Amino acid sequence: MAESGLSVGYPDLQAECGWYLGYGRTHATWTAAQLAEVLGIVNSGVRRVYYPPAVNAQTVGYEWSFLRPSTTLAITVEGGYDYDLPDDFGRLIGVFHYAAAEYRNPISIISVSHLLNLRASSSLTGSPTVAAIRYKASTGAAGQKQEVLFFATPDASKTLSYEYEAYNGALSDSFPYPLGGMQLAELYIESCLAIAETRINDEIGQHAQQFQALLVDAIARDRKRGAQTYGHMGNKEEETEFFRRGYTGEVYPITYGGETI
Repeated sequence: MAESGLSVGYPDLQAECGWYLGYGRTHATWTAAQLAEVLGIVNSGVRRVYYPPAVNAQTVGYEWSFLRPSTTLAITVEGGYDYDLPDDFGRLIGVFHYAAAEYRNPISIISVSHLLNLRASSSLTGSPTVAAIRYKASTGAAGQKQEVLFFATPDASKTLSYEYEAYNGALSDSFPYPLGGMQLAELYIESCLAIAETRINDEIGQHAQQFQALLVDAIARDRKRGAQTYGHMGNKEEETEFFRRGYTGEVYPITYGGETI
């Protein structure tokens, strides 16, 4: 899909920072040192948007909806019970889900030590019911990856779906657009200029203030993209669970007011 003409890309952010620093907007006229300085500022500015600082209670630890992709994981008998997670995997959001046709509860997440204790005490095979996530050993030569451990050991191929917090790579000429789209264009610009303002002038000035104002507004807009939870629509005493392991019907029965509908 083509990017909006109002979006800002890697060259645009470099040009804005170059102009602010007094180097001009033309990259070809910059020295190697000037270019390195600009790129460092751009990378810091983009990172600060992806993982925004606290401005008020509403922005503390905020996670953008566009950094929470959904994907799938194929588990097989041959693959055993440990599987690498994507290179950009930050953390799991929620749980692992079986396909709808499986009619199975999601796979719960437990601690690594608990899962290893289960494995040590049983060689159970079947559809996994619990999982744990841990970092893999790393020498630092490449980014540290994570893996997921399952119990029981899979006895058949399954495709699991899940949502996770993603770590995005640095911008480049081949991948010039920061995430979030056109609506965050001014936020990225002000973030980069605020970084330049602090590093060059050693002060928190008007660009930092503008960045904070735009950040609060962007977070408020992003919250509207989240799902709505409506909750139970009947009396508390009417709540019931109808899940039955092994149920093979097309749909589960639904009741409302004591009547099956």
